[in-house]
Amino acid sequence: MLLAVMCMTSACVTSQARKTQTAGFLGDYSQLKEGDKDEAQLVYLNPDADLASYTSILMEPIRIYASKENSMMMNVSSEQQRTILNYADAAIREKLSEDYTFVEQPGPGVIRLRIALTEAEDSRVILDTVSTIVPIGLAISGIKSLATGSGAFVGSAGVEAELQDSLTGTRLMAAVDRRVGGKVTGKFDKFDKWHAVKNAIDYWAEQLETRLAEQRKK
Repeated sequence: MLLAVMCMTSACVTSQARKTQTAGFLGDYSQLKEGDKDEAQLVYLNPDADLASYTSILMEPIRIYASKENSMMMNVSSEQQRTILNYADAAIREKLSEDYTFVEQPGPGVIRLRIALTEAEDSRVILDTVSTIVPIGLAISGIKSLATGSGAFVGSAGVEAELQDSLTGTRLMAAVDRRVGGKVTGKFDKFDKWHAVKNAIDYWAEQLETRLAEQRKK
């Protein structure tokens, strides 16, 4: 559904990792199974869910799940972390807003969307940073201002995502995926690390849009 990683230059290529790593955000992974070629590494689709009946989305603040010990995210300021998370929030809203209305309260026909950017296997510590709702244009342009600081999720990273019925909490869909950076080429540039982050988030948002569109057609 979503997920990918970051590497050090805009010329690098990312690909799906061979080994699945979970971070604890979803809590229960027993329903998830190995995904097909074009899917996330682990996926779940509720066979009884009528996703075509949902018209609105309640998106929780996006979180970072990373271990405090040996975490590369500890080298990134809270401001930079929030900029990344806000970009992810804006990218998803932009992709899904043509088909869904974003709301702030649960209700009939409302999907609850939960997302975490994850860093490492068994990273069950939530850093003190979550996304905030800001105008899409500002959030999308904000990541371009990140010209200094250490790159986040360098090498490999992933996302865990879950869609629930906002009233009952019933899980509708869920996914875990991780991607790794490929061969790095070209000259290093301070902005490139964040350009890779942007590309990864764009990929995840597009995958989510695609999966939901597929389900609405059934």
